[in-house]
Amino acid sequence: MKRAIVLLSILFIFNSCNRSKIFDAYVAFENNTWSVNNRPTFYLDVQDTINTHSIYFNVRNSGDYGYANLFILLSIQGPQSKAETQRFEFKLAEADGKWLGSGLGDIYSNQMKMMQSLKFPRKGVYSFTIEQNMRDNPLIGIEDVGVKIVRN
Repeated sequence: MKRAIVLLSILFIFNSCNRSKIFDAYVAFENNTWSVNNRPTFYLDVQDTINTHSIYFNVRNSGDYGYANLFILLSIQGPQSKAETQRFEFKLAEADGKWLGSGLGDIYSNQMKMMQSLKFPRKGVYSFTIEQNMRDNPLIGIEDVGVKIVRN
């Protein structure tokens, strides 16, 4: 009986954690190169205008990536509104060249918070567009990028 209660408690905790994630998607780049013209767009049908949300940027890079940071532009467009764009800088490596994030072989994964306590003002479809904002075009060594949205 005691074991069953512990097992049910663990399942409840894992299920509670998963309910806060409302969106998680990636786009992979051919030949691990991200062109400035390749602007992945993700769509989310928002029905929750009461709770706040956090938005994360997910990126996987190879050891071939030539920089310690990554600049991106995030554009969010909601129903009946203009797109709003913000620029973000993410640190992918230490000054000594040690990659941050979790790694498997020569691939490193990072998840960085872009926005916290975002409240969607209207119900409807929102688009989230990511554009690389570095000097190099194409940007070599970026495997894929994505967006994750969680309810706070």
